[in-house]
Amino acid sequence: MTFESVKDIIEQHTDRMIDVRPYMIETPFVIQSTDRLQKILDVFRNMHLRAMPVINPGSGALEGMITRQDIFAYMSL
Repeated sequence: MTFESVKDIIEQHTDRMIDVRPYMIETPFVIQSTDRLQKILDVFRNMHLRAMPVINPGSGALEGMITRQDIFAYMSL
């Protein structure tokens, strides 16, 4: 299946929603936007994660996602 074929299916069914709950992790590892880089690195290393949601500590709102690639781009390896 190509990206174009999936895109066509999505565009044909814009009035419908997809239930992704069966594929979601109910309690994902999250970090707060105020966490230090060392803590984030430790969680990535110990849990073998690819990405983690970044949560606002005051409101609990999702602020973004951080990936291993983001960390590698930040660090000079």
